[in-house]
Amino acid sequence: MNSHDLPLLLQRLAQEFTDVTGMSVVLSGSLARGDHRTGRSGRITSDLDLIPVVADETDAPAARAVLEPILQRLANAFQIEATAAITTLSAFRRAKHAPYRTSMRCQWLCDGLGLGPDAFTACDPNASAALPWVIQPVSYYLAKANVTDPQTNLVKARTVAARLVGTAGVEELPGTLDDLPRCLRNLIAERRLTPLDSTALYLCAPTRPGIALSVRDAVFIENQGLPFAASAVVVLPSSPN
Repeated sequence: MNSHDLPLLLQRLAQEFTDVTGMSVVLSGSLARGDHRTGRSGRITSDLDLIPVVADETDAPAARAVLEPILQRLANAFQIEATAAITTLSAFRRAKHAPYRTSMRCQWLCDGLGLGPDAFTACDPNASAALPWVIQPVSYYLAKANVTDPQTNLVKARTVAARLVGTAGVEELPGTLDDLPRCLRNLIAERRLTPLDSTALYLCAPTRPGIALSVRDAVFIENQGLPFAASAVVVLPSSPN
């Protein structure tokens, strides 16, 4: 899929979710923000990221059953990895500063829960409450770098860390991007922050075996209200375009 295919993707998404009930679904991530990655050929290399919101955790299996065939059709049609992070309504409301909330496209693909446009009301990025949520993906990518594609995940961690500057009055990072764990510890101490559990878990034992999986589950609990296995739906293209 190339960038000029995005209008077709948005049109197809609307069609796929026209008759879906029992959940509210929104596009998030880089395709929603418009800063998706592209390769040298011009093909989009970013994933399609959807956030389906369900009333509570007991609705997650039914939502998965509906989402999987839809994601497979989208993955096949646009030759893109299609993902969804099933999210409970309580977690969605609680995680208003989470990156997936701040990068949502301001239009529901379907709104079975009746969340309406108020769900897209922007939060103040300068609020001190935003800082732990901006820190969260830094520790997530650092933990992930222990087991998967260290170079890429360290670059992602540094990119996200740079966004801390300008958030809640942070004028400069208390340390270098080459030593992000120390930088995060310094920032948390200086600002007297209470980090999210996922960040605290990573900083307590950044090289512990299994830390990447532990941090991933903690992040999903914070963001989606469900562990990774219950929330994540990942579908790859099964046929050439």
